[in-house]
Order: sequence, then structure tokens, then C-alpha cells
Amino acid sequence: MNALIAASAAFFFLHMLPGTPFRARFMALAGWQIYQAVFSLASLAAIWWMVSSFNAAPYGDKLWVAPAAWQWLKAALILFAYILIVAGFATPNPYTPGAPIPEKGLAGEGVFAITRHPVMWGIAIWAIAHTISQPNPRGFAFFGGFAATALIGSWLQQKRKRAELAGWAAFEAKTSFWPFAAIIQGRASVNLKAIGWWKIAVAAGLWALILYFHFSWFGAQPLPL
Repeated sequence: MNALIAASAAFFFLHMLPGTPFRARFMALAGWQIYQAVFSLASLAAIWWMVSSFNAAPYGDKLWVAPAAWQWLKAALILFAYILIVAGFATPNPYTPGAPIPEKGLAGEGVFAITRHPVMWGIAIWAIAHTISQPNPRGFAFFGGFAATALIGSWLQQKRKRAELAGWAAFEAKTSFWPFAAIIQGRASVNLKAIGWWKIAVAAGLWALILYFHFSWFGAQPLPL
């Protein structure tokens, strides 16, 4: 269990580094490509450490037992998370180095209308949903590590983007950190066509594939039999 906690902590603090002066100093010395390569390799190593430690860790006692209906709600939440992740990656994203800030219309109607951090919120929703299903030390350390990294990291990243990107203020004005907040406030609107039907279809296909093979791949039944 200690190895899993250490792995999750390493993953978390690694992803806090881009919000510190370390990032700029490293890039000044080694260049962007070297920084990106080192950061990517370190992230993969941390994930491997987390997964291997998670598989070896004891389950421990559950703090609660979720009702059977939760499994259906969880499946729906994870479908939503996959849509955020796929659409977030497949849409011009200001969090991707060198990518342009989405146009105002796309920001106010596409996936960024839901949240300006679709990929990170998708990961967080996936992680939180799994934490609810595994309310034990093992689940808290593993899935909680992903959720904390995604949400705290994306929140802190906004400060750096405000300083780096000239068009960030306009993008931020049409979007929100919290999902659906900009829509509720009338600054954005849901438009599935603007999100992209093909992106939704890819996310749904990925969701169905993982749902079908979940037991054989991960040893856990995702839906009540």
C-alpha cells in the first residue's frame, strides 16, 4: 500500500511542476522538445508504477457499499467522461503546445462550452466514479490520485495560460472551469453538432468496447448481472 501512495504522490507532484518556474528553466536549458520527451517518459513511468502498485495492493475495508443502481449511473458518467476526453483531444485545444485558442463560437458552443478543461474533467469524472465504486484505501490512493492531479493541475494551469496566451481572456470569458457553469450563466450553450457527432460516436464506441471487455480485462463486472 505504501508503494501505491508513493506512486500516486509522485504522479501528482510531477504534474504540478509545469505550474512552477521549473518548467521555464528546464526549457531554457534543454529546449521544448527535450522537456516534452522527459516529461512524457516520466509520466508514463509514474503511471506504470501506479498501476503495478495498485494491482499488488490489498483491497482493505470498504467505507460504504454502493447500491446496484449506482453501476448504471456510473456507466452513464463514464460515457460522458469519454466524450469530454475524445472531444477535448480532437478539438483545437489551448492546452496543447502550439495549438491555437478555439474561436469564440467554438468555445461557446463546442465541448469547451461544457468546461474549458474537457480532458482533465473527463479524467476526473472517470476517476471519481471509480473511487465511489472502490471506497477503500487502494481505490482512494489510485483513482483519487488521478482525480486530484487532473483538477488541481488544470486549476493551477490557468494562471500560466493567462500570462502566456494573448487570447486567453476572450476564451475564458466564454467558458468555465466547472462543467456547465458557463451554460447556466448564459455565456455558452450546448450544441452537439459543434462538439462533433463523429467525436461523440468515437467516444461511445470506446465506451461500449471497454464496457463489454471490462471484466476480462480488469476483473471487475461494470454492470449488475
